[in-house]
Amino acid sequence: MKKSDLRRIIKEEVIGLIRGQYINEAFGDPLAAKLSKLGGLKTSRWQNFWKSAAKTYDIAWDKLPKGSIRKVQPTSPDVKKGMAFYVINQDVDNPFASGRGWAYDNTLRGPAVLAVTVDNKIQYYGANRRGEGSGIGPKGGYKQGSAVGKGSYGTLMVKKLKQLADDVYVFDLESYRGGTTALKSKRAELKLGKDTFKDAKAWKAANLSRYKEILNARVGGRDQVDSMVAKIVQLSNNIVAESMGLPKLGRYNQIMATVNGNEVELENVTKGMSKALYYYGEYIQMQNEAEKSGDDQYSKKYSEDRMKTKAGEIKMILNKFKSGKLDGWY
Repeated sequence: MKKSDLRRIIKEEVIGLIRGQYINEAFGDPLAAKLSKLGGLKTSRWQNFWKSAAKTYDIAWDKLPKGSIRKVQPTSPDVKKGMAFYVINQDVDNPFASGRGWAYDNTLRGPAVLAVTVDNKIQYYGANRRGEGSGIGPKGGYKQGSAVGKGSYGTLMVKKLKQLADDVYVFDLESYRGGTTALKSKRAELKLGKDTFKDAKAWKAANLSRYKEILNARVGGRDQVDSMVAKIVQLSNNIVAESMGLPKLGRYNQIMATVNGNEVELENVTKGMSKALYYYGEYIQMQNEAEKSGDDQYSKKYSEDRMKTKAGEIKMILNKFKSGKLDGWY
C-alpha cells in the first residue's frame, strides 16, 4: 500500500470519528440523516451546516416529514428551486482541477456533498468562526466564508456541479422554512365554531366533546348521519394533527394541509369541521322535533324533509374530505 493511500485512509477514519462526535442532530426526514453522514458538510462545534442552515432559514430539521427531501437527477428543473444538495456517490476525477498535480484537486473523494445551492445560488458559510451563529448565504455577503460542501477547486459553478454530481437531493425550502416560528405564531389559528385553540390536541378534544354533546341530545336512535359526522371528525383530527406537527406555509404564509394528495389551506379543514358540526346539531334538532310531533303528520313530514336536506349537506362535506377538494367551498 502506498503511503499516500495510507494517509488518506487514516484521514478518513479520523474525520469519521470527529463526524460521529459532533453529529448530534435529529432528523425527521431519513434523507436528511443520510446527507448528514456524507463527506463535505461541516458538523464540528465550530462550524455546523445543519445548525447554520437552521439559523438562517428557521428550519426544524427534526420535524421535517418524510418526503420533504427528494432525490432527482442533476438535469431536473427542480434543482433550480429551494435547497439542493449536489452529491457524488464515489471518488470521481475532477476535470476542473488546477492542473498543478495537487491530489486534493485532482480527485473528488466520495461519497460526499460537493456543494449546496438555494434557488440555484451556491451557499457559503459566514466568516464568523466562533460557532453556530454565522448562518449561510450566497456569494457576495460581507462576512462570506468557505463554500458549503467540499468546495473543491474549479467546481463552484452550478453548470459544473451538474456535470459532476451523481444525484441531487432537493429540499422544498419555501414550504418548510420558518417552521419553528410558524409553529408558535400560527397555532392560535385553529378554530372550531367561535372558539380558538393553541394546539392540535386541544382542538381535537373540543372537536370530540362537541360531537358527543350533540349526539347525546338525540331523542331517537342513531342513523347513518351519525356515522358520517364521526368519519368527518376522525379525518379532520388526523389532518390537523399532521399539519400542525410542522406547519407547511403557502404562498401567503397560511398553513397548508395535505388531504388525499391535495394541498389545501388548513383553515378550510377547520371550517369544514365546524360546518359539519353545525349542520349535525340542526339535524339532531329536526329529528327530535319529528319524534315529538306524534300524530301530527304534516309537522313530522316537514321535519323529515328538512332532515334529508341537512343529511345531504353533511354527506357533501364528507365527500370533500375524502376527495381532498376543500378549497374555496365554505
